[in-house]
Amino acid sequence: MTVTVRFLLNGKQRIARAVEPTRTVLQHLRVHERALGTKEGCAEGDCGACTVALGRPNGEGGFDFRAVNSCILLTAEIDGCAITSVEGLADAEDRPHPAQAKLVEHHGSQCGYCTPGIAMSLFAHEREGRGGAIDDIHQTLSGNLCRCTGYRPIIDAAKDMVACGRSVDFDARERQWREALDALIAEGAGDKAQIDIAGYEVPTELKDLDRLLAKHPEARLLAGGTDLGVAVAKRAENPGPLISLSRLNALKVIEEGEAGVVIGAGATYEKALPVLDRHFPAFADIVRRIGSRQVRNLATIGGNICNASPIGDSAPCLLALNAEVVLRSVEGRRMVPLDKFFIAYRKTALKPGEYLEAIHVPYMREGDVFRAYKLSKRYDQDISTVSAAFVLRMSDSKIAAARAAFGGMAATPARAVALEKALVGATLERSAELAAQLGKDFKPLSDFRGSAAYRLAAGSGLVERLLAEVANKDVPTEVWAL
Repeated sequence: MTVTVRFLLNGKQRIARAVEPTRTVLQHLRVHERALGTKEGCAEGDCGACTVALGRPNGEGGFDFRAVNSCILLTAEIDGCAITSVEGLADAEDRPHPAQAKLVEHHGSQCGYCTPGIAMSLFAHEREGRGGAIDDIHQTLSGNLCRCTGYRPIIDAAKDMVACGRSVDFDARERQWREALDALIAEGAGDKAQIDIAGYEVPTELKDLDRLLAKHPEARLLAGGTDLGVAVAKRAENPGPLISLSRLNALKVIEEGEAGVVIGAGATYEKALPVLDRHFPAFADIVRRIGSRQVRNLATIGGNICNASPIGDSAPCLLALNAEVVLRSVEGRRMVPLDKFFIAYRKTALKPGEYLEAIHVPYMREGDVFRAYKLSKRYDQDISTVSAAFVLRMSDSKIAAARAAFGGMAATPARAVALEKALVGATLERSAELAAQLGKDFKPLSDFRGSAAYRLAAGSGLVERLLAEVANKDVPTEVWAL
C-alpha cells in the first residue's frame, strides 16, 4: 500500500511516488531528499529539532505557514502543501533569513544540533505576523530544546527578528511558490492514486466520510496525528487502514453562536485558542500547556476527546462546561452529553461507522466562575498527573450550582458527582471539609506519574485552591505552577 504525494519543498515541485503511509516527513526529508538540516531528537514531538514549516494554501495567493514536528507528521498528509526546511530560508544569493541572521548576531547557537529547528520556529513566528511580546515568543520557543546556549540569546534573537519587520524577500518567494504549487496540483488532478487508494483515503465531503466509515468501520481517522505519529515513529506501529481528515474543511469550522461555541472536531488547538480566550480563558490557559505550538498546530480537540485518555487535558474543561458532542454516521446525527461519551478506559460511545463531528460548548451565565488546573512534573509540554476544572454559580455567599470534573483520577475523565452535591448550598469557608468529599468519587490508581494517595491529596488540594480563589483569599500562586 503506497500513495503519491505532490508538494513543494523549499519552492521546488516534488512528486513522491510509492510513499508508504507510515513514512514520516522527517524520514522523507533526510533519506529521500537528503535535507539533513532537519534533525531527529526525541521522535515524539517534544524536542523541536525536527521542526519545519508546513504551508497550506490560503485565499490570498500565498500560504499559512505553521511550525510542525516533522518526526510525527506523515508524508501522505503534506499532499498539496508547501514544506520549508532550514535549507530553504536563505534567498537566491545565499543571504540568510532574519531568523538565521539574528541567531548568528546574538550568538544563539553552540553545538548547532537544535538550531535549525529553532530557526524554523522563528521563521514561522515571522510568517504568522506574530509580535515581540515575550509571552508569545516563549510560546513559539517552548517546543524547542537548547541544552548548550541557554535561551537568553535565542530570545534576544527573536525580539530583534520581530523588530526588523516582515521579510519582503520571502513575500515575493511565497507568491512564486504558490504559483508552482497550483500548477503541480492542476497537473495531478486526475491522478486517483494520489487520494483514492485502498488503505488510505482522503475524503473532501462529510457525505464521503459517512460512506467510507460505513464501508470500513475498522479504519482509523487521522486528524493531525500527533498521537498516532508517535506510535508510528517511536514504536514502528502499523496503524492499518487510515482515513485522513485533512481536506474536510467542514470539520475545521468554529462558530460563535448565540447559545455557545461550536468547535468542529477537526479544528486544531491553535485555531481554537482565540475563541477560547474570548469565552473560556481558563480553558485557553490549559490549552497553552498542551504540547508545544508545533504540536497544537496539528493536534485537534476532537482527536483528544476521541482518544478517551483518562489524562486528556481538554476533557475536564469541557465536562465542567457541560459540553455536548455531535456524533455522525451515514444514518444521521445524534447529540450526546460529554459525560455520557466516555464509557470505559479508552472507550467511547461511538458506534461502528460513527465519528465525532463537533463539540457544543454553551456559554456560562453571567457571574459563573470557571477555573481549570493542571498538575504535572513540568509546566510546559508534559502529561498531566491530575487535572481539574470547575464551574460554580454563587448566590450571596453560598454556592448555588456546581460542576466539577477531573482527569487522572479514574479510568476516564469524569465528573465528581459527590463533590458537586456537597458544594451546592455550601459556603466557601468549608473548603477542607468539602475537599474531603472527593474520596467518595474516585479511587485513583498508582502509576509512575503519581501514587493513588498523591492523586487524591492533589485533587483535594485543587478543590481547596478553587474555593480559596473564589473567596479572594491570598493564594501562593507559585506553589500551583506545577
